Amino acid sequence: MTDDLPHPRRRERFISKLAGLLVRGVYRRVDVYRADDVAVGPQLSVSNHFGGFADPLLLIYAMPRVPRIVARDVIWKYPVVRSIMNWAGAIPVHKAEDRGPGSNDVMFRSAYEALNSGSHVVIFPEGITRDEPSIGRVKTGAARIVLGARATGTEGIRITPAGIHYEDKASLRSDVSVLIGSSIDLDATIGDYVAPGDDAGPDNRAAVRSLTEVIETEIRRVAPDFADWREARALTAGAEILLRTLSDDPRKPITTADRDALAGHLGRKPPEEKAKAVAAVDLYTDQLASLGLDDGRLLSGLTGSRFVWRSIGLLLLAVMLLPFAVVGALINWIPFLLVKAVGLLRVAPAVHSTIKPLAAIFFFGIAWGLALWGVFQEWGTRGTLLAVMLLPLYLGAVIVFLETAQTLWASFRTWRHLHRARTSEDVIESARHEVLDVLVEAL
Repeated sequence: MTDDLPHPRRRERFISKLAGLLVRGVYRRVDVYRADDVAVGPQLSVSNHFGGFADPLLLIYAMPRVPRIVARDVIWKYPVVRSIMNWAGAIPVHKAEDRGPGSNDVMFRSAYEALNSGSHVVIFPEGITRDEPSIGRVKTGAARIVLGARATGTEGIRITPAGIHYEDKASLRSDVSVLIGSSIDLDATIGDYVAPGDDAGPDNRAAVRSLTEVIETEIRRVAPDFADWREARALTAGAEILLRTLSDDPRKPITTADRDALAGHLGRKPPEEKAKAVAAVDLYTDQLASLGLDDGRLLSGLTGSRFVWRSIGLLLLAVMLLPFAVVGALINWIPFLLVKAVGLLRVAPAVHSTIKPLAAIFFFGIAWGLALWGVFQEWGTRGTLLAVMLLPLYLGAVIVFLETAQTLWASFRTWRHLHRARTSEDVIESARHEVLDVLVEAL
């Protein structure tokens, strides 16, 4: 973040901290890569929309400053939600398929005013939440906003592409990466979209179409954009295999941002090259799966002594966390089960990515509210303030304890299966080399 970033207002600080708390609670790991930090001046960020409510939450977390979100106006129909959205500075946009009265004149004026004041605005120009691992048709709203704001006198507008990559958007405690690409300086590039002497405003359809094409291209550079889920999974796995091979320490975890960026680069290769890479990766990963392994576990090289020392470390951590995890479980078991029940609903993954975080906020909020009320009745204000600090720590202890136990079990399974892999070592090594050869050739 640049040094000249103005001090955020109290509301923005609160929104940023709340988003950070929710993101760290919902997801196990969030890797953020930023090509540049746009910390001052008018900025419009354009992003893919794969995760419903989770998308703006992640962008608030990942961006250098809190953005104002352009969201569907149907959300404003609910009084409580309307108050929250207005307080957060969100901008309503009307969609024809939502029916009912409404136009986007107010939305455009609000967006112009926000950019004119130097604010950061986020829009999802596909206009819909997608369950496919690819970018849909990008609509013209983003281009019209920046051209309209510039026409009303706003200078220095930057357009920033962002790509959100979910490991599994329907699951809690999965991994996510947010890739934020290089910004487009609208003033410096306006000649690419508008001929000399022509109108440079939002009514210039040729300029709007040309800028929209550029915006779509830039989003595809940073967001998931694969032919289908098989290709997405294979190229993502292949990118991780290649990065692990190039690493100084193959046992060191690969950042999801690096992996997803490389997978996206592979996804833009010609179809015949991608098909060859997908086939090689599928063959290799299927062989590993038959042995109960994956590439990371195969290269972990767990010897007997290493397994023992790692197990001891995990066990010590689990023992230290256990008392706090027990208290946290007693406080949070009801909302935890309710959120799990929400996860059993048979709905699209994009819907899950919206309702799960909302359900977590609602159910844990009620449980914590009741707990704080009980503490206040018993110990007064000081006890309540202490409980406010301890409740997140107790929930964190539960999460870390469970994930430590899962890691310990995964290490044991890896150690147990490695000797089986040695019996097929030549076959597996040959398949892995084939993957690497194909990927290097594609790059």
